Amino acid sequence: MIYTCTLNPSLDYYMEFSNELSSEVTNRSQLEYYEAGGKGINVSIVLNNLMIPSRALGFIGGFTKDFYINLLQKYEYIQPSFTYIEGHTRINVKIRADEESIDLNAAGPYITDKSMEQLRMKVDRLDESDILVFSGNCPDYILDQVEDMLEACSNEKVRVVLDTNPNIISRCLKFEPYLINPSLSELSEITKLPCNSMDEIIKAAKVCVHEGAKNVMIRLKDGAILANSEGIFKSNQTETLVDGINTVGMNDAMVAGFVMSSLRTTKAIECFKFANSCGDATGFSKSLEIRERINSIYDNVEIEKLEDF
Repeated sequence: MIYTCTLNPSLDYYMEFSNELSSEVTNRSQLEYYEAGGKGINVSIVLNNLMIPSRALGFIGGFTKDFYINLLQKYEYIQPSFTYIEGHTRINVKIRADEESIDLNAAGPYITDKSMEQLRMKVDRLDESDILVFSGNCPDYILDQVEDMLEACSNEKVRVVLDTNPNIISRCLKFEPYLINPSLSELSEITKLPCNSMDEIIKAAKVCVHEGAKNVMIRLKDGAILANSEGIFKSNQTETLVDGINTVGMNDAMVAGFVMSSLRTTKAIECFKFANSCGDATGFSKSLEIRERINSIYDNVEIEKLEDF
């Protein structure tokens, strides 16, 4: 079973305006809608669109809790398994106006030790047949508990995917995560190395593999890099991105694609190729509805081996 864990989900409120925003007048939107947000939730949504079941873990609560669950009901293959807390699930405001894009993200509720222990009890049920995708921001005050939880997963041979704070990834490389998916700035923070050139990126990715990561996947402006014990690989980018696309969604789609492909093959290169297909399909559309585009993109994805490990 694939589990996604989002400690700080968001109820994303989208407002679309046909004209530029102005402080001189009242700005009235043409369209408003809500979406269930959060990096792990995005992974679950992409998996749902690929008809792959996943169980969504994390914290939700307050007056937004029921509405959030209702939003997830349209996804047939997502099984909510949240831990309920007293604080309110945050509401993020996403403003789209002409060519302008503004995101106003809330900090989110406080996570108590009791709530963290309840989540830990759910995660402790996972075993070597399961995959845990731990995504999104984690508050500093629960870093120790998160590290303990991920160590327990490693001891049970759960395949752990990390797409979260650099400090968590740094602390958990010793647990040999199945996949990490940092941005270039996060890779630099994890390794304390510059990542301004391809040689520097490769050097930093190799450090992560040396320290325990089974696979390191990094999205670039023109493709992506995969580093593992078999070598360093680079993919091409198949098309031009749609203007205004949130590239965070591309990263989440890549993670979903890699994880899904790992269910049917042990070859990391095949997983990487499919991950790129999912990421590019998301980058060329206005939503996470990607299934209809993946097959055509897959045939155009090329993987080049840059060097041996």
